[in-house]
Amino acid sequence: MKTFATRHPVVFSLLLALALFGLTFASRAALPTYVVPSVENLPAELVRQPTQGEEAIADLRSAENLYRLMSALLAVVLLTGLGWWREAGFERPSRMRNPLLLLLPLLVCALSFLGGVGIRGPTLFASALLSILIAAFAEEALYRGIFWRVLAPKGVVRAMVVTSLLSGTLFMLGSSPAAPWPETVYLSVLTFCTGFTYAALRWRTASIWPPILLHLVLGLSTEFSTPETIPYLSLLLVLATTLGFVGYGLILLRNPRARADGALTTQEEPPRIR
Repeated sequence: MKTFATRHPVVFSLLLALALFGLTFASRAALPTYVVPSVENLPAELVRQPTQGEEAIADLRSAENLYRLMSALLAVVLLTGLGWWREAGFERPSRMRNPLLLLLPLLVCALSFLGGVGIRGPTLFASALLSILIAAFAEEALYRGIFWRVLAPKGVVRAMVVTSLLSGTLFMLGSSPAAPWPETVYLSVLTFCTGFTYAALRWRTASIWPPILLHLVLGLSTEFSTPETIPYLSLLLVLATTLGFVGYGLILLRNPRARADGALTTQEEPPRIR
């Protein structure tokens, strides 16, 4: 399988993308979402306000989390079978290059907390944190790990665009059909745009830990910050995490010299750069 992946990167990537598409539909079939148009005719015991524990369990048992968990397991199986843990960037943090490149995007995420923090309780916080951890590992291990390892030798910028498109598209397909569509579209666009910065950090630091850390912090800020309490802060954050993150990723890979200051791992010869 490793030989096939390296010799036929496009075909391998398409097959992996199809497998992920399949997982989105499998997760929805296993845990379907039912939309109730009206609660007027429901029994009283079904209309009561759920406890925090019930909400946390419902969130964890969602089709979205099932998809993330299956994606994470698929990533682990592929990385182990291909022997690509190191090549996917799972190195010791001490081997990272250019770690200061992570500071600017982390600062952007920190700005969202200027408006305060909204946590409804420890149980809901724990369930949300677990979901974000699984999502951060699964998405980065797949898109900036396996897909990146396969596609980067064909061109770093091309790999950045393709992995970002894949992550945004699959995020939209894996989202709950009951979720408000403007929110789903915005989060899909956000996933696509942040993919540029994740990919650039993956390359310039020669490690997957910076993208995972940034993904985790961004997920926490999206879930628990309340920027709407400060005028124009939400608009500023939307621009910074979409257009700003696209621009930052392109700046980090702005020319052949910058793109040469990176690698799949710190021990490998850099692949062909375009």
